[in-house]
Amino acid sequence: MRRWLACAACAVVAAGCASDQGPTAGELSVRLATARPADRAVLFTVTGHLHGVSAASGSVYRVFADTAANGDTARVVVVAPAGTGLLAGELARVRVDDVRKAGSYVARVIDAATAAYTVGDTAGMSLSVVKP
Repeated sequence: MRRWLACAACAVVAAGCASDQGPTAGELSVRLATARPADRAVLFTVTGHLHGVSAASGSVYRVFADTAANGDTARVVVVAPAGTGLLAGELARVRVDDVRKAGSYVARVIDAATAAYTVGDTAGMSLSVVKP
């Protein structure tokens, strides 16, 4: 009987350790909703407490970012390779304290540039921050 009680107590403790309590650090994906083949670069901000911005693994884009000193805003430039444009899908990754709070991060387009490096049209450009 004591062994059974000890096993039951261990199972309860193990189940408690496997809960979703506490933050889960990781990366979130900044995604472009629609393809922009005429645009070669986009400038946007990401708002929310973050620890850096980078290109996703295997990405063809070049990503440049400047994070505010308090870590609550980053200005990001994503540039597509020569001869290509921005595709729908992942543009960049942001490192955060808790990936379960993806909804508290906001990405807003500031400007776009065409392949000729002229100002592009940002109408209809939509970004989202989601779990990859």
